[in-house]
Amino acid sequence: MRIIIYNIIVYLVLPLTIIKLVYRGIKNKDYLRGWTERFAIYPHSEKNKWIKRKTLWIHCVSVGETKAIYRLLEQLQEKHSQAHFLITNGTPTGKKVLLPKNRNIHRAYLPYDAFGLVKRFLNFYRPTVGILIEKEIWPNLITQCNYKKIPLLLINGRLSNESINNYIKFRNFYTPLLNKLSNIYVQSESDKKNFEQLTTHKVQVMGNLKFDQIPPKETMRNSKKLRDDLMINDQIVIVAGSTREGEEEIILNQILKIYKKNITLILTPRHPERFSKVENLLKSKKLKFAKRSKVSSIKSTPNFILGDSMDEMYIYYEMANIVILGGSFFNYGSQNPIEPIKMKKPTIIGPSIFNFKDIILDAIKSKAAIQINHIHDLPKTITKLSHLKTQNSMIQRSKKFISRSEGSSNKALKFINQYF
Repeated sequence: MRIIIYNIIVYLVLPLTIIKLVYRGIKNKDYLRGWTERFAIYPHSEKNKWIKRKTLWIHCVSVGETKAIYRLLEQLQEKHSQAHFLITNGTPTGKKVLLPKNRNIHRAYLPYDAFGLVKRFLNFYRPTVGILIEKEIWPNLITQCNYKKIPLLLINGRLSNESINNYIKFRNFYTPLLNKLSNIYVQSESDKKNFEQLTTHKVQVMGNLKFDQIPPKETMRNSKKLRDDLMINDQIVIVAGSTREGEEEIILNQILKIYKKNITLILTPRHPERFSKVENLLKSKKLKFAKRSKVSSIKSTPNFILGDSMDEMYIYYEMANIVILGGSFFNYGSQNPIEPIKMKKPTIIGPSIFNFKDIILDAIKSKAAIQINHIHDLPKTITKLSHLKTQNSMIQRSKKFISRSEGSSNKALKFINQYF
Protein backbone atom coordinates (compact mmCIF):
# COMPACT_ATOMS: atom_id res chain seq x y z
CA MET A 1 0.00 0.00 0.00
CA ARG A 2 2.84 2.42 0.89
CA ILE A 3 4.49 2.03 -2.52
CA ILE A 4 1.12 2.59 -4.26
CA ILE A 5 0.58 5.85 -2.34
CA TYR A 6 4.17 6.85 -3.13
CA ASN A 7 3.61 6.24 -6.87
CA ILE A 8 0.39 8.27 -6.89
CA ILE A 9 2.31 11.18 -5.35
CA VAL A 10 5.22 10.76 -7.83
CA TYR A 11 2.93 10.90 -10.86
CA LEU A 12 1.05 13.90 -9.44
CA VAL A 13 4.33 15.75 -8.87
CA LEU A 14 5.93 14.70 -12.19
CA PRO A 15 4.39 17.59 -14.24
CA LEU A 16 5.88 20.07 -11.74
CA THR A 17 9.22 18.27 -12.05
CA ILE A 18 9.09 18.73 -15.82
CA ILE A 19 8.36 22.44 -15.40
CA LYS A 20 11.28 22.74 -12.98
CA LEU A 21 13.58 20.94 -15.45
CA VAL A 22 12.58 23.31 -18.27
CA TYR A 23 13.03 26.34 -16.00
CA ARG A 24 16.50 25.19 -14.98
CA GLY A 25 17.25 24.41 -18.64
CA ILE A 26 16.47 28.00 -19.61
CA LYS A 27 19.06 29.22 -17.09
CA ASN A 28 21.54 26.39 -17.72
CA LYS A 29 21.27 24.38 -20.95
CA ASP A 30 23.10 21.45 -19.38
CA TYR A 31 19.85 20.50 -17.62
CA LEU A 32 18.15 19.87 -20.97
CA ARG A 33 20.99 17.85 -22.48
CA GLY A 34 20.16 14.17 -22.11
CA TRP A 35 16.61 14.93 -20.95
CA THR A 36 15.35 11.76 -22.65
CA GLU A 37 17.40 9.70 -20.19
CA ARG A 38 15.49 11.26 -17.28
CA PHE A 39 12.34 9.76 -18.81
CA ALA A 40 13.99 6.45 -19.70
CA ILE A 41 13.69 7.03 -23.45
CA TYR A 42 16.47 5.08 -25.14
CA PRO A 43 17.36 4.13 -28.74
CA HIS A 44 15.78 0.77 -29.50
CA SER A 45 18.77 -0.20 -31.65
CA GLU A 46 21.02 -0.23 -28.55
CA LYS A 47 18.88 -2.55 -26.42
CA ASN A 48 20.28 -5.85 -27.75
CA LYS A 49 23.83 -4.76 -26.94
CA TRP A 50 22.98 -4.41 -23.25
CA ILE A 51 21.26 -7.80 -23.15
CA LYS A 52 24.59 -9.46 -24.00
CA ARG A 53 26.71 -7.44 -21.58
CA LYS A 54 27.77 -8.15 -18.02
CA THR A 55 27.09 -4.74 -16.49
CA LEU A 56 27.95 -3.21 -13.14
CA TRP A 57 25.79 -0.15 -12.59
CA ILE A 58 26.84 2.57 -10.10
CA HIS A 59 24.61 5.52 -9.22
CA CYS A 60 26.26 8.72 -7.97
CA VAL A 61 23.89 11.64 -7.46
CA SER A 62 26.38 14.48 -8.09
CA VAL A 63 29.99 15.68 -8.16
CA GLY A 64 31.32 14.47 -4.81
CA GLU A 65 29.94 10.95 -5.15
CA THR A 66 31.20 10.63 -8.73
CA LYS A 67 34.72 11.74 -7.82
CA ALA A 68 34.67 9.30 -4.91
CA ILE A 69 34.32 6.23 -7.16
CA TYR A 70 37.28 7.06 -9.45
CA ARG A 71 39.84 4.81 -7.72
CA LEU A 72 37.27 2.06 -7.11
CA LEU A 73 36.29 2.13 -10.78
CA GLU A 74 39.93 1.72 -11.81
CA GLN A 75 40.21 -1.32 -9.54
CA LEU A 76 36.97 -2.80 -10.87
CA GLN A 77 38.20 -2.41 -14.44
CA GLU A 78 41.44 -4.22 -13.58
CA LYS A 79 39.51 -7.05 -11.92
CA HIS A 80 36.71 -7.31 -14.52
CA SER A 81 38.33 -6.23 -17.78
CA GLN A 82 35.53 -7.61 -20.00
CA ALA A 83 32.68 -6.09 -18.01
CA HIS A 84 30.77 -2.91 -18.81
CA PHE A 85 30.24 -0.13 -16.28
CA LEU A 86 27.18 2.12 -16.31
CA ILE A 87 27.59 5.29 -14.24
CA THR A 88 24.37 7.23 -13.64
CA ASN A 89 24.00 10.70 -12.16
CA GLY A 90 21.24 13.00 -11.03
CA THR A 91 22.86 16.33 -11.91
CA PRO A 92 24.66 17.81 -14.96
CA THR A 93 27.67 18.69 -12.81
CA GLY A 94 27.94 15.08 -11.65
CA LYS A 95 27.74 13.82 -15.22
CA LYS A 96 30.57 16.15 -16.27
CA VAL A 97 33.04 14.73 -13.73
CA LEU A 98 35.88 13.01 -15.56
CA LEU A 99 36.24 9.27 -15.00
CA PRO A 100 38.87 6.77 -16.22
CA LYS A 101 38.95 6.66 -20.01
CA ASN A 102 37.61 3.34 -21.20
CA ARG A 103 35.15 2.41 -23.94
CA ASN A 104 33.39 0.07 -21.47
CA ILE A 105 32.41 2.97 -19.20
CA HIS A 106 29.03 4.47 -20.08
CA ARG A 107 27.34 7.59 -18.67
CA ALA A 108 23.63 8.40 -18.31
CA TYR A 109 21.11 10.17 -16.09
CA LEU A 110 19.10 8.04 -13.70
CA PRO A 111 15.43 8.44 -14.62
CA TYR A 112 12.94 9.98 -12.23
CA ASP A 113 11.72 7.46 -9.65
CA ALA A 114 8.38 6.72 -11.33
CA PHE A 115 7.36 3.08 -11.67
CA GLY A 116 7.19 3.02 -15.48
CA LEU A 117 10.43 4.95 -15.97
CA VAL A 118 12.42 2.77 -13.57
CA LYS A 119 11.04 -0.37 -15.22
CA ARG A 120 12.16 0.84 -18.68
CA PHE A 121 15.59 1.77 -17.31
CA LEU A 122 16.20 -1.68 -15.81
CA ASN A 123 14.77 -3.49 -18.84
CA PHE A 124 17.05 -1.53 -21.18
CA TYR A 125 20.38 -1.70 -19.33
CA ARG A 126 19.79 -5.04 -17.54
CA PRO A 127 22.47 -4.51 -14.85
CA THR A 128 24.02 -7.60 -13.30
CA VAL A 129 24.62 -5.73 -10.04
CA GLY A 130 23.62 -2.23 -8.90
CA ILE A 131 25.43 0.06 -6.46
CA LEU A 132 24.03 3.15 -4.77
CA ILE A 133 26.60 5.60 -3.41
CA GLU A 134 26.08 7.20 0.02
CA LYS A 135 22.33 7.69 0.59
CA GLU A 136 20.30 7.26 -2.60
CA ILE A 137 17.12 5.63 -1.29
CA TRP A 138 14.65 5.57 -4.21
CA PRO A 139 11.59 3.41 -3.43
CA ASN A 140 10.70 2.28 -6.98
CA LEU A 141 14.30 1.65 -7.89
CA ILE A 142 14.96 -0.47 -4.82
CA THR A 143 11.61 -2.31 -5.07
CA GLN A 144 12.04 -3.21 -8.74
CA CYS A 145 15.66 -4.33 -8.35
CA ASN A 146 14.47 -6.58 -5.56
CA TYR A 147 11.60 -7.91 -7.73
CA LYS A 148 13.96 -8.57 -10.67
CA LYS A 149 16.51 -10.18 -8.31
CA ILE A 150 19.21 -7.65 -9.22
CA PRO A 151 21.63 -7.42 -6.26
CA LEU A 152 21.62 -3.80 -5.06
CA LEU A 153 24.27 -2.58 -2.61
CA LEU A 154 24.55 0.66 -0.67
CA ILE A 155 28.26 1.57 -0.68
CA ASN A 156 29.97 4.42 1.20
CA GLY A 157 26.70 4.90 3.06
CA ARG A 158 26.23 7.76 5.49
CA LEU A 159 23.40 8.81 7.76
CA SER A 160 24.12 11.70 10.12
CA ASN A 161 22.93 12.00 13.70
CA GLU A 162 20.95 15.07 12.61
CA SER A 163 19.13 13.08 9.89
CA ILE A 164 18.37 9.84 11.72
CA ASN A 165 15.44 11.24 13.74
CA ASN A 166 13.60 12.22 10.55
CA TYR A 167 14.11 8.72 9.13
CA ILE A 168 12.90 7.12 12.36
CA LYS A 169 9.66 9.10 12.10
CA PHE A 170 9.02 7.29 8.82
CA ARG A 171 10.51 3.97 9.89
CA ASN A 172 7.53 2.04 8.47
CA PHE A 173 8.38 3.46 5.06
CA TYR A 174 12.20 3.27 5.07
CA THR A 175 12.78 -0.02 6.89
CA PRO A 176 11.13 -2.28 4.25
CA LEU A 177 13.12 -0.47 1.54
CA LEU A 178 16.48 -0.79 3.27
CA ASN A 179 15.78 -4.46 4.01
CA LYS A 180 15.33 -5.04 0.25
CA LEU A 181 18.94 -3.98 -0.38
CA SER A 182 21.40 -6.85 -0.69
CA ASN A 183 23.79 -5.25 1.78
CA ILE A 184 24.82 -1.95 3.34
CA TYR A 185 28.41 -0.74 3.75
CA VAL A 186 28.96 2.56 5.56
CA GLN A 187 31.65 5.14 6.28
CA SER A 188 31.83 5.11 10.08
CA GLU A 189 30.69 3.46 13.31
CA SER A 190 28.27 6.37 13.78
CA ASP A 191 26.69 5.67 10.36
CA LYS A 192 26.48 1.97 11.21
CA LYS A 193 24.66 2.71 14.46
CA ASN A 194 22.16 4.96 12.67
CA PHE A 195 21.45 2.57 9.81
CA GLU A 196 20.98 -0.34 12.20
CA GLN A 197 18.11 1.56 13.81
CA LEU A 198 16.30 1.26 10.47
CA THR A 199 17.27 -2.13 9.06
CA THR A 200 17.77 -5.76 10.01
CA HIS A 201 20.92 -5.91 7.85
CA LYS A 202 24.23 -6.49 9.57
CA VAL A 203 25.70 -3.17 8.46
CA GLN A 204 29.47 -3.16 7.86
CA VAL A 205 31.94 -0.27 8.15
CA MET A 206 34.20 0.23 5.10
CA GLY A 207 35.55 3.77 5.60
CA ASN A 208 35.11 6.68 3.20
CA LEU A 209 35.90 6.29 -0.51
CA LYS A 210 36.77 9.97 -0.72
CA PHE A 211 39.98 9.36 1.22
CA ASP A 212 41.18 7.28 -1.75
CA GLN A 213 40.50 10.00 -4.31
CA ILE A 214 43.46 10.89 -6.49
CA PRO A 215 43.63 14.27 -8.24
CA PRO A 216 43.72 13.93 -12.05
CA LYS A 217 47.26 13.56 -13.44
CA GLU A 218 47.09 16.91 -15.21
CA THR A 219 46.15 18.85 -12.03
CA MET A 220 49.66 20.17 -11.34
CA ARG A 221 50.18 21.22 -14.95
CA ASN A 222 46.77 22.90 -15.24
CA SER A 223 47.22 24.63 -11.89
CA LYS A 224 50.60 26.06 -12.95
CA LYS A 225 49.12 27.25 -16.24
CA LEU A 226 46.26 29.00 -14.45
CA ARG A 227 48.69 30.64 -12.02
CA ASP A 228 50.71 31.89 -14.96
CA ASP A 229 47.59 33.13 -16.78
CA LEU A 230 46.50 34.99 -13.64
CA MET A 231 50.05 36.31 -13.14
CA ILE A 232 50.12 34.98 -9.58
CA ASN A 233 53.65 34.84 -8.15
CA ASP A 234 54.25 35.30 -4.42
CA GLN A 235 50.69 36.12 -3.43
CA ILE A 236 48.97 34.22 -0.64
CA VAL A 237 46.15 32.43 -2.47
CA ILE A 238 42.98 31.86 -0.45
CA VAL A 239 40.33 29.60 -2.00
CA ALA A 240 36.77 29.77 -0.68
CA GLY A 241 35.72 26.34 -1.94
CA SER A 242 32.17 25.35 -2.95
CA THR A 243 30.52 28.32 -1.24
CA ARG A 244 26.77 28.46 -0.73
CA GLU A 245 24.16 31.25 -0.76
CA GLY A 246 25.23 34.16 1.45
CA GLU A 247 28.70 32.88 2.25
CA GLU A 248 30.59 34.78 -0.45
CA GLU A 249 29.53 38.14 1.00
CA ILE A 250 30.47 37.43 4.60
CA ILE A 251 33.81 35.87 3.58
CA LEU A 252 34.53 38.80 1.29
CA ASN A 253 33.74 41.31 4.05
CA GLN A 254 36.22 39.64 6.40
CA ILE A 255 38.95 39.35 3.76
CA LEU A 256 38.62 43.09 3.08
CA LYS A 257 39.55 43.74 6.71
CA ILE A 258 43.01 42.26 6.10
CA TYR A 259 43.18 43.15 2.43
CA LYS A 260 46.73 43.47 1.13
CA LYS A 261 48.16 43.37 -2.36
CA ASN A 262 49.84 40.05 -1.58
CA ILE A 263 46.48 38.29 -1.04
CA THR A 264 44.43 36.75 -3.84
CA LEU A 265 40.96 35.44 -3.00
CA ILE A 266 39.31 32.90 -5.32
CA LEU A 267 35.55 32.50 -4.81
CA THR A 268 34.18 29.22 -6.20
CA PRO A 269 30.38 28.94 -5.80
CA ARG A 270 29.03 25.42 -5.36
CA HIS A 271 26.27 25.83 -7.97
CA PRO A 272 26.91 27.27 -11.46
CA GLU A 273 23.53 29.01 -11.57
CA ARG A 274 24.88 31.34 -8.85
CA PHE A 275 27.94 32.52 -10.81
CA SER A 276 26.19 35.65 -12.06
CA LYS A 277 24.92 36.51 -8.57
CA VAL A 278 28.43 36.34 -7.11
CA GLU A 279 29.73 38.39 -10.04
CA ASN A 280 27.16 41.08 -9.20
CA LEU A 281 28.27 40.96 -5.56
CA LEU A 282 31.87 41.68 -6.57
CA LYS A 283 30.70 44.51 -8.81
CA SER A 284 28.59 46.00 -6.01
CA LYS A 285 31.70 46.15 -3.81
CA LYS A 286 33.44 48.06 -6.65
CA LEU A 287 36.28 45.53 -6.59
CA LYS A 288 38.53 44.82 -9.52
CA PHE A 289 38.20 41.12 -10.19
CA ALA A 290 38.84 38.51 -12.86
CA LYS A 291 36.66 35.65 -14.05
CA ARG A 292 38.10 32.20 -14.66
CA SER A 293 36.12 32.04 -17.90
CA LYS A 294 37.78 35.27 -19.15
CA VAL A 295 41.32 34.49 -18.05
CA SER A 296 42.79 35.29 -21.48
CA SER A 297 41.86 38.97 -21.08
CA ILE A 298 43.76 39.50 -17.79
CA LYS A 299 46.51 42.15 -17.95
CA SER A 300 47.58 42.32 -14.28
CA THR A 301 47.41 40.15 -11.18
CA PRO A 302 43.86 40.24 -9.74
CA ASN A 303 43.24 40.26 -6.00
CA PHE A 304 39.79 38.77 -6.46
CA ILE A 305 38.85 35.93 -8.81
CA LEU A 306 35.46 34.40 -9.56
CA GLY A 307 35.95 30.68 -10.18
CA ASP A 308 33.10 30.39 -12.68
CA SER A 309 34.01 26.93 -13.92
CA MET A 310 33.01 23.38 -13.08
CA ASP A 311 35.11 20.34 -12.22
CA GLU A 312 38.20 22.43 -11.45
CA MET A 313 38.24 22.33 -7.65
CA TYR A 314 41.40 20.23 -7.69
CA ILE A 315 43.08 22.97 -9.74
CA TYR A 316 41.90 25.72 -7.39
CA TYR A 317 42.95 23.76 -4.31
CA GLU A 318 46.36 23.05 -5.82
CA MET A 319 46.85 26.81 -6.22
CA ALA A 320 45.80 27.54 -2.64
CA ASN A 321 47.89 28.39 0.39
CA ILE A 322 44.75 28.43 2.54
CA VAL A 323 41.27 26.95 1.96
CA ILE A 324 38.01 28.22 3.46
CA LEU A 325 35.49 25.39 3.32
CA GLY A 326 32.13 26.39 1.88
CA GLY A 327 28.78 25.33 3.30
CA SER A 328 30.06 25.64 6.87
CA PHE A 329 29.18 29.24 7.74
CA PHE A 330 25.40 29.02 7.44
CA ASN A 331 23.16 26.06 8.19
CA TYR A 332 24.28 23.92 5.21
CA GLY A 333 26.27 21.35 7.19
CA SER A 334 29.55 21.96 5.32
CA GLN A 335 31.08 20.55 2.16
CA ASN A 336 33.33 17.54 2.40
CA PRO A 337 36.76 18.57 3.79
CA ILE A 338 38.68 15.57 2.47
CA GLU A 339 39.73 17.08 -0.89
CA PRO A 340 41.61 20.12 0.45
CA ILE A 341 43.05 18.22 3.41
CA LYS A 342 44.24 15.39 1.16
CA MET A 343 45.93 18.01 -1.03
CA LYS A 344 47.69 19.15 2.16
CA LYS A 345 46.08 22.58 2.28
CA PRO A 346 45.53 24.35 5.63
CA THR A 347 41.73 24.32 5.84
CA ILE A 348 39.43 26.63 7.79
CA ILE A 349 35.95 25.29 8.63
CA GLY A 350 32.99 27.22 10.03
CA PRO A 351 30.55 26.14 12.77
CA SER A 352 28.01 24.22 10.62
CA ILE A 353 29.40 20.71 10.10
CA PHE A 354 26.51 18.26 10.55
CA ASN A 355 26.86 16.64 7.09
CA PHE A 356 30.45 15.57 7.76
CA LYS A 357 30.62 15.83 11.53
CA ASP A 358 32.70 12.70 12.23
CA ILE A 359 35.31 13.46 9.57
CA ILE A 360 35.61 17.13 10.49
CA LEU A 361 35.87 16.52 14.24
CA ASP A 362 38.53 13.88 13.56
CA ALA A 363 40.44 16.30 11.31
CA ILE A 364 40.24 19.07 13.94
CA LYS A 365 41.38 16.67 16.68
CA SER A 366 44.28 15.64 14.43
CA LYS A 367 45.05 19.34 13.80
CA ALA A 368 44.66 18.76 10.06
CA ALA A 369 42.01 21.51 9.97
CA ILE A 370 40.95 24.53 12.03
CA GLN A 371 37.37 25.28 13.04
CA ILE A 372 36.21 28.80 13.80
CA ASN A 373 32.97 29.45 15.67
CA HIS A 374 32.20 32.78 14.04
CA ILE A 375 32.98 34.43 10.72
CA HIS A 376 34.59 37.35 12.61
CA ASP A 377 37.38 34.93 13.62
CA LEU A 378 38.38 34.52 9.97
CA PRO A 379 40.87 37.43 9.63
CA LYS A 380 43.02 36.44 12.63
CA THR A 381 42.93 32.76 11.56
CA ILE A 382 44.09 33.64 8.05
CA THR A 383 46.83 35.86 9.50
CA LYS A 384 47.99 32.95 11.66
CA LEU A 385 47.97 30.51 8.72
CA SER A 386 49.85 32.97 6.52
CA HIS A 387 53.05 32.10 8.35
CA LEU A 388 55.02 29.42 6.54
CA LYS A 389 55.92 27.58 9.76
CA THR A 390 52.22 27.19 10.69
CA GLN A 391 51.36 26.02 7.16
CA ASN A 392 54.11 23.39 7.18
CA SER A 393 52.97 22.10 10.57
CA MET A 394 49.40 21.63 9.30
CA ILE A 395 50.66 19.99 6.11
CA GLN A 396 52.51 17.32 8.10
CA ARG A 397 49.45 16.65 10.26
CA SER A 398 47.28 16.42 7.14
CA LYS A 399 49.56 13.74 5.72
CA LYS A 400 49.21 11.63 8.88
CA PHE A 401 45.44 12.14 9.03
CA ILE A 402 44.93 11.03 5.41
CA SER A 403 47.39 8.14 5.63
CA ARG A 404 45.51 6.41 8.46
CA SER A 405 42.15 6.91 6.71
CA GLU A 406 42.92 5.43 3.27
CA GLY A 407 42.06 1.94 1.98
CA SER A 408 38.25 1.97 1.71
CA SER A 409 38.24 1.29 -2.04
CA ASN A 410 40.01 -2.04 -1.40
CA LYS A 411 37.27 -3.00 1.06
CA ALA A 412 34.53 -1.90 -1.35
CA LEU A 413 36.10 -3.97 -4.13
CA LYS A 414 36.05 -7.04 -1.90
CA PHE A 415 32.37 -6.50 -1.02
CA ILE A 416 31.33 -5.95 -4.65
CA ASN A 417 33.20 -9.05 -5.86
CA GLN A 418 30.93 -11.19 -3.69
CA TYR A 419 28.05 -10.26 -6.03
CA PHE A 420 29.68 -9.48 -9.39
